[in-house]
Amino acid sequence: MKKLAIAAAALILGTAGASAADLAARPYTKAPAPVAAVYNWTGFYIGAQVGYAWGDNSTREFTDATGLPTGFVQGFNADGVVGGGHVGYNWQFGQFVFGLEGDIEGADVRGGYRLGNLNGTDFRIDAQASIRGRLGVAFDNSLLYVTGGAAWADMDHTYVLANALFETVSTTRTGWTVGAGWEYGFTPNWSARVEYRYTDFGNFRNNSTVAFPAFSYEHDPVFHTVRAGVSYRFGGPVVAKY
Repeated sequence: MKKLAIAAAALILGTAGASAADLAARPYTKAPAPVAAVYNWTGFYIGAQVGYAWGDNSTREFTDATGLPTGFVQGFNADGVVGGGHVGYNWQFGQFVFGLEGDIEGADVRGGYRLGNLNGTDFRIDAQASIRGRLGVAFDNSLLYVTGGAAWADMDHTYVLANALFETVSTTRTGWTVGAGWEYGFTPNWSARVEYRYTDFGNFRNNSTVAFPAFSYEHDPVFHTVRAGVSYRFGGPVVAKY
């Protein structure tokens, strides 16, 4: 019995020693690092947005015969809902994202005034658009950006005589727009955004031939707009980072 125990102990020690030698002979291999997914903003995208616009305008009267102001100036506010679609393309270089975007929107932005004699001006924008550049800094799937470019709007100014005679002058105005926003990619291809923009359509003058003949009226509409939207980006897969 004693010899059997000694033999068994020798066998166990010998096996353990061989295993230890085998492990010592094998090189150590480090486990591969985990793969981290990095959001990629590059790609063509389309989307939709809705927002609220508010701003200022004014009516300044001039005599057509002399081109001089009569001294009458009346300011007024305008506001309303805007909404439509956008299309664009982004290029990402490291953490920086460059892009070009255009949008077109229907609008119901209205304003105006009435004087004591019921003369006045009514104002409306029913459509607008823009083409803008975008420059942003990406933090994975979060993008902070600034934007700016050209803007257009279809505007109606209606000159009102005694709240009985209405003369509408329609114009398409070109202006400029600048703003900033935050976009968040909640899937590899879908993102949501919130954006603010300031838009200035400059000064321009309309001639009245019916309501107030021999007079013209200068306007200077400017607007602030806050929008929320969603976009779908084609391509632009998530990039693996080790």
